[in-house]
Amino acid sequence: MLGMLSSNDRIAGELIGEIRRESGLSQAELARRSGMQRSVLSAYEHGHRQPAVAALARIAAAAGLEFGVDLAARETATLGGMASTDAGGLRTVRYGNMGDQVLGLEVALPDGSLVRRHSRVRRDNTGYDLASLFVGAEGTLGVITQLDLRLHPTPAHRVTAVCGFAGLPALVAAGRSFRDLDGIAALEMIDATGTAITAERLGVATPVEGRWLLLVELAGDRDLTEPLADALDTVELCGEPAVGVDAAAQQRLWRLREAITEILGVYGPPLKFDVSLPLAAVDEFAHRSAKLIAQHAPDAIPLLFGHVGEGNLHLNVLRCALDADREGALYTAMMELIAGLGGNVSSEHGVGSRKRAYIGMSREPADIAAMRAVKAAFDPTGYLNAAVMFD
Repeated sequence: MLGMLSSNDRIAGELIGEIRRESGLSQAELARRSGMQRSVLSAYEHGHRQPAVAALARIAAAAGLEFGVDLAARETATLGGMASTDAGGLRTVRYGNMGDQVLGLEVALPDGSLVRRHSRVRRDNTGYDLASLFVGAEGTLGVITQLDLRLHPTPAHRVTAVCGFAGLPALVAAGRSFRDLDGIAALEMIDATGTAITAERLGVATPVEGRWLLLVELAGDRDLTEPLADALDTVELCGEPAVGVDAAAQQRLWRLREAITEILGVYGPPLKFDVSLPLAAVDEFAHRSAKLIAQHAPDAIPLLFGHVGEGNLHLNVLRCALDADREGALYTAMMELIAGLGGNVSSEHGVGSRKRAYIGMSREPADIAAMRAVKAAFDPTGYLNAAVMFD
């Protein structure tokens, strides 16, 4: 069962029940508007099934609300898993990460006891903020069993644009400016290397010229087409931007960004890096990481994209056919490059088991010792996710 908080933070019971009560919709009407079967809605409402984020988005949209986290894996990513990793995604520049949506939770501890944080008031500083401790803990401290989540009113107006840039410095400068725009809803960087593959493999071609592309979206209670046009006039574009003012045109532009994730495996499993970098270091990282990849895997294709508003980028190395030792050498060299540029070796995807040997590149010894102490306090036997976070 998942608790749900509405856009005005009123406490509620079950997920569907709260949305139905707020909207005044019957279960049948909510099913019709969301395009979901009544049996599925009933399972969600009575806690028999955990919805993926796409299901929550459809249910909320039927009541005129939206959830603040969206990502390419929306059809399969569960809400509990997203809270455990503090997932980010396509709307982070507007609403923040998953942790910013969590207002309360219930967690099952290794000893079987339950910790519940469900406050009926907006401001509650009674003791430690335990909810934030479990969000992003990757299941190492407890298992999240309930969530109170924030929903937001759906903006009445939306405008989307894709624009091309000859080089990354100009794109990063635009991203730095656009992320402070009134109504900013999305700010996504796209590598034209990827769009060339999407055009070939999926028939999804880019509508603009440029070595690097930027998808920017504004949303609000008024028409933001003119403010977006004014903002685009202030940056160094490579040709004319493609602008979508209606839903169909906006979906076509978003298809360009989302198709990138669909072609990542066309040459086999890619080697993935999920990093956060200072914006000032993005261009240098792009150049140096490409050289590093060429040294270790000459036939590989580096593909860089992601949420440039926060400096959270995804570097995927396609066609990277290396044995374990050579792949490990490339991985370590890339982690060292990221840390040397002032970035974090783990961003929205968490530490997991692959990055636990590198956590010292982003955290000081005293910080790691404090985290180990927290882990020992909640899970003294090391039962939960023993292979995650720490060596």
